[in-house]
Amino acid sequence: MANVSISTVSRVINNSQTVNSEIRKRVQDVLEATQFRPNAIARTLVKNDTSLIGVLLPAIKNNVFDDMVEGINQVAHLYGFDVIIALSGGDEDSEIHYYNMFREMQASGIIISVSEIRDALFALIEAAGIPCILVGRDFRDQSIPSVHVDNITAAFEAVTYLIQQGHQDIAMLQGPAGDISVGNQRFLGYEQALKTAHLPVRAERVLESGFSVEDGITSMRKLYHSGPLPSAVFCATDRIAIGAMNFLAENGVKIPEQVSFLGFDDIDMATIIRPKLSTVRYSASELGMVAARNLIKLIRGEELAAVHWSISHQLEIRDSITKHGVS
Repeated sequence: MANVSISTVSRVINNSQTVNSEIRKRVQDVLEATQFRPNAIARTLVKNDTSLIGVLLPAIKNNVFDDMVEGINQVAHLYGFDVIIALSGGDEDSEIHYYNMFREMQASGIIISVSEIRDALFALIEAAGIPCILVGRDFRDQSIPSVHVDNITAAFEAVTYLIQQGHQDIAMLQGPAGDISVGNQRFLGYEQALKTAHLPVRAERVLESGFSVEDGITSMRKLYHSGPLPSAVFCATDRIAIGAMNFLAENGVKIPEQVSFLGFDDIDMATIIRPKLSTVRYSASELGMVAARNLIKLIRGEELAAVHWSISHQLEIRDSITKHGVS
């Protein structure tokens, strides 16, 4: 339509070489008239570069993953990368399916958030050779680069604070059990704090739970009906804590006068619930940003300053904790 060669059209579209201004305008007029858009897949095959980052998450229905994806997006777009997200539901077959999908799409790199890197997925990552970063728990036992919060240290500091407020009977709503889960890492911090203070770790004071508000309600119901309430409860996530607090409030238990609460994650709801929830605060957005920056370095073949990164955390003390024995 422009009466020029294919190569000339290509040079105009990609602005790769000098083209006579009259010819350039003629080609651009035709592109505009036909609303032509380059075929992304064809360009990928020619350039062998999708500038695409795949992000594999178990779910996206909580603030932590929302903020993490926002951090990934900020950095990716800054460097000219697009982001595509897949949700596995924590299912091993789905993780493998979506990882292979990213491979078929020729993703430049992949960020994976899992609590456990199973053998089959690990083998795929090793064999494929696509730059990859893990996000979530402490993966320092793996060769794949990772970004995490120091869950053990953060939980240790949180429970130590409760002990310093005079609490000795401290329960924990742990999250799903498992030797390498985030919930279990936070339990290890809880356990270390009690042992350091020479307090017993009582099995009946540790309840497994999912990570949701509903799971918090269910776990607290079990604890409520199992005997005298503890003076404080440490929860593996804020959502668990919010569910547990709601259950006690509906059953006439005063917080923090009768039971103090300390959560983990500092989600938006932590400052909306009453009393405001004390929690371990860290930036999930920073998790995503650190992961994306280092993944892009891997994609570009640059040397990493480290293999594993731990982002900072701090205690955010609000209204859900009081000194034991002080009303």
